[in-house]
Amino acid sequence: MKHLRLLLTKQIRRIGYHPLHVILGAITVIVGICLILDDHYFFWPQSFSYIFNSDFVGTTAVFTGAGIIYVAVQRFIPSQANTIWLLLECTFAGLMCGLEFSHGMVSHNEHMILFSVLWFGYLLFTLYVIRKNGLKNYKLAKRLEERDRKIKEGR
Repeated sequence: MKHLRLLLTKQIRRIGYHPLHVILGAITVIVGICLILDDHYFFWPQSFSYIFNSDFVGTTAVFTGAGIIYVAVQRFIPSQANTIWLLLECTFAGLMCGLEFSHGMVSHNEHMILFSVLWFGYLLFTLYVIRKNGLKNYKLAKRLEERDRKIKEGR
């Protein structure tokens, strides 16, 4: 019991290192669970509604959110894994934004159009997190600094 308490306090402390990742992951997991449970959410286009309503879309969202949370609780955040999970998150948010907007326009449903605006904001939030914690090529940065130094010395 003492070991479990120590492990949980350590994980809670690690969540504080990357709270934006945890927020993104938690929202994506919740939306994924809702999509798994509701098999008739998307209705347009009729020929593709069975694809959008399949449990694959919801399961992908759950795994993406869980992957983002997993990366967030690591001691040292793996930058390539972080980039891959966040790009999957962008893909999912863009898909949801487009689907909600198209459903709202076809059915003249205002709440779906509002949800598409919210998903667009969520997509921008995800892009902000990517920009803030993006992959940095240290070798390239070092070469550019060396080039700049040589240019200064040459003048």
